[in-house]
Amino acid sequence: MNPMLILLFSVLGVLFVISMVASFIRWNARRVTTWFSIKKLEIDKPILDYARLILDENGLEDVEVKKVGFFASMFVGNTYSPSKKLVRISWGTALRPTATSLAAVCQVVALAKMHADGKKGLKLVEFNRWFGWVPMLLLPLILAGLIIDLVSAGGLGTFTIVFSAIGLALALIYFIFSAVAASKYINSCKIGQQLILDMGILQENEEKKIKKLFSAWRKLAILNVFIALFEVIYFILRLLLSGTKLFRR
Repeated sequence: MNPMLILLFSVLGVLFVISMVASFIRWNARRVTTWFSIKKLEIDKPILDYARLILDENGLEDVEVKKVGFFASMFVGNTYSPSKKLVRISWGTALRPTATSLAAVCQVVALAKMHADGKKGLKLVEFNRWFGWVPMLLLPLILAGLIIDLVSAGGLGTFTIVFSAIGLALALIYFIFSAVAASKYINSCKIGQQLILDMGILQENEEKKIKKLFSAWRKLAILNVFIALFEVIYFILRLLLSGTKLFRR
């Protein structure tokens, strides 16, 4: 077998294993999230008021809090805009007074706190949410190139190279964005965890669950970077393999 092909399948295998690990961590994060979503917090304020309170307690009175509508929440979610100094809280998070919602608010407020402290690169954390759909385009691009080449030329050829090049460009952009955003996101999770623990409204067992939840979020951020890296490597090998086959004709 072609050594390049062996390498390509090896990268695919590693990518599959990392994806499975990421799926397990996502499942664990959802399990913890569900536990918190069922258990209501004994709080006397809406989640938006808690966001305002945490911001004010950290000297961020100039940062605005806004609830995002139902449909916009699907695309925006819980984010912080450094340019507008605006904390956006999704419709679902604002609706449910749970520990998960409060943890999500603390993580976003942490981004505002990092911005106030002069941390750079936070804009990429906001932009990275818009690039989350990129990995879903990569497989269709590969299949489109293969199908067109098989139908038109009877084998791998020009279209495979073109679509693989597009896939590589998208994967590379996603990798750069996710790598920078992950480092900021991980720091915001650490700060956000401390913010919610300092509030003193959680029981001891709830504090342990919150720590597990933030830990799962941090691990997911790291794994997403690894997945993006191996997608870049895969498309590079794909281009090399397709180019070799084309030039041998």
